[in-house]
Amino acid sequence: MSPAASPTKTYHIWFSTKHRKEALQGEIGDFAAKSIRDVAARSGCHIVEMECAFDHVHLMVALPAERTLSSAMHQLKGASARAVFLEFPELRLDLASSSFWQKGYGYRLVPPQERESVRRYIRTQDERRLRHE
Repeated sequence: MSPAASPTKTYHIWFSTKHRKEALQGEIGDFAAKSIRDVAARSGCHIVEMECAFDHVHLMVALPAERTLSSAMHQLKGASARAVFLEFPELRLDLASSSFWQKGYGYRLVPPQERESVRRYIRTQDERRLRHE
């Protein structure tokens, strides 16, 4: 196997804004999504699917087998939070915190046969709005 075709692991990952604040709407949500994509591109993470929904993010990420999920998430959450706070400094007051994201994240490894159904689940987050109405 050539180095360019190194094996990957695919994860479904989810995490929330601090205090589950509904901050991921409109231009803040758009900017947070762009920031996450930018950080991922710079750090060698491939975002297969992503959706920001009110107060949380769902991602499907493919990582090279030698990259740990914890290091990737540290980078994705840390750099995106910094970018969001630089662009929207008033959010520190709104969240009453110096953190944009809650600590931690949920995840599961996605086997190849489940990838399309997980992608569909992530893409359709906005159809599950009941708790936000």
